[in-house]
Amino acid sequence: MPTPGGGPRFPSSGRIRLANGILGYLHGMENGRRLSPWIWIPTLYFAEGIPNSIVSDASKVMYTDFGLSIETLGVVTGSMYLAWVVKPLWSPMVDLVKSKRWWIVLTEILLAGAFLGLAATTKSPNWLFWTQICFWLLAVTSATQDIAADGYYMLALDESDQAGYTGIRSTFYRLSMLFSKGVLVWLAGYFAAGSDKFGGWSTMFMVPGVFYLAAAAYHFVVLPRPEADQPRPSVGMSEFLAGYFHTFARFFARAGVLQAIAFILLFRVAEVQVLGQVAPFLKGKLEDGGLGLTTKQFGLAYGTFGVIGIICGGILAGKLVARQGLRRWFWSMIFIMHVPNLAFLYLAMSQNTDVNIISACLFIEQFGYGFGFTVFMLYLMYFTRGEMQTSHYAIATGFMAMGVMLPQMGAGYVAKYLGFQRYFGYIALCTLPSFAVAWMAWKDLDFLNYFEPKHKKKLEADDVGITPE
Repeated sequence: MPTPGGGPRFPSSGRIRLANGILGYLHGMENGRRLSPWIWIPTLYFAEGIPNSIVSDASKVMYTDFGLSIETLGVVTGSMYLAWVVKPLWSPMVDLVKSKRWWIVLTEILLAGAFLGLAATTKSPNWLFWTQICFWLLAVTSATQDIAADGYYMLALDESDQAGYTGIRSTFYRLSMLFSKGVLVWLAGYFAAGSDKFGGWSTMFMVPGVFYLAAAAYHFVVLPRPEADQPRPSVGMSEFLAGYFHTFARFFARAGVLQAIAFILLFRVAEVQVLGQVAPFLKGKLEDGGLGLTTKQFGLAYGTFGVIGIICGGILAGKLVARQGLRRWFWSMIFIMHVPNLAFLYLAMSQNTDVNIISACLFIEQFGYGFGFTVFMLYLMYFTRGEMQTSHYAIATGFMAMGVMLPQMGAGYVAKYLGFQRYFGYIALCTLPSFAVAWMAWKDLDFLNYFEPKHKKKLEADDVGITPE
């Protein structure tokens, strides 16, 4: 029978069993009972990827919609990568303060606040200032979430499960990119159709805002509490600083560190400048050299077909390297990554406005990017192997973010000066430094041999087919 309030009424015995079941579940978690990683890995890594994609891609679409010049766009959005550049500087705090589990829940609450802040500020008179503040909060919080989530993954699972769930982890991270670049951007265009463009983006940002409130509550309940996930014993300031600086000193003492930094900074110098101007080019007016796509069309063409291309390229490259080794596919990956940049030159020269043609070109270009990016990630894994691998990998990814930030900050000025046709011709020339550092890596026989099947009995395809950020 219905209750006086209109809801269903459970028998007393049923309510008792339900309550006991929930309490027993939580009690088991509190005491470290083994729970299926399927409960939390998909949601954790889906939640990890959304803010990164929003900051790196959707922000460019939004500011283009709002009429920001391409010069200002490059500086505003490119500078947001600074959070990932300096991420290694505060990563020890995540190790020393509280638990990784605590940091995950905290960052998801902060992400909810940042998204709801974006929903509120996109319609304010001073929208540029306040949305930048919210995007910076997103970037810093997302970078912190990366540290906590990856650390928690290694602490909550044994080595066998870490390998076994790698594919699940990377798949849901990629799906979050598809959701962010495709679904959310499309929603912004859809909501804008019934109101103004500012209102459309404001309504869209409420979706991830509510999602992160739910994610924080869900993860607070379901994330296991592994014994290893505890803050380290407190140490004196002198001991902390000694260990802190020792980590960086050992990184810069690694053999070939200058070559590695050059590789990290220059390997993607052409591609990141393309990414920095995708939104202004695809959504720009025809008379200004753009293609005139609507926000909904952009979400479909780039956010959907482009992301699918990246995913397919990365998965295929990982499988080929796992089965046949890096040496056999190295130069194919380099060429397949850079030659499809000519698809943008074709679109700029022809100004073809057929969404199907544009989507096909974006799929090809992003497939090549995903295919060749595997070389980059393998190099980072190789260079940071051994002692202090986790900390040194974080430092290397900081340089990776710098290699994205600096070229993108200047890309708008170059595109404005050259125009899109000559700009994408300039991009073709920018691939030359990439080929130069690829040649340096090719001469490192230890690097090539490290990923040969005879030296690696089992190389998980999803470990190397990582989706680029």
